[in-house]
Amino acid sequence: MSLLDRLTSDMKEALKSGEKVRLNTIRLMRGQLKDAALAKRDDLTEDEEVAVLTSAAKKRRESIAAFTEAARLDLADKEQAELDIIKTYLP
Repeated sequence: MSLLDRLTSDMKEALKSGEKVRLNTIRLMRGQLKDAALAKRDDLTEDEEVAVLTSAAKKRRESIAAFTEAARLDLADKEQAELDIIKTYLP
């Protein structure tokens, strides 16, 4: 099962269970993977899919640091929740 298929399946489960943060994060990851595939004009390899998700995780870590420094713990917590979801799809 490809990562995109797994994300689609998990998105359906999150939709049924009402997990909004997980649903939004999965939708965002699917969009990033599809954008990368369109930019490449071909399907992504497994390594390229992991690279896209690694980049998304890195952005979350940077955001957490910036929000924590700015004393915006509510936004840092939101980014941390998204990072935790992204990590479940990384090897």
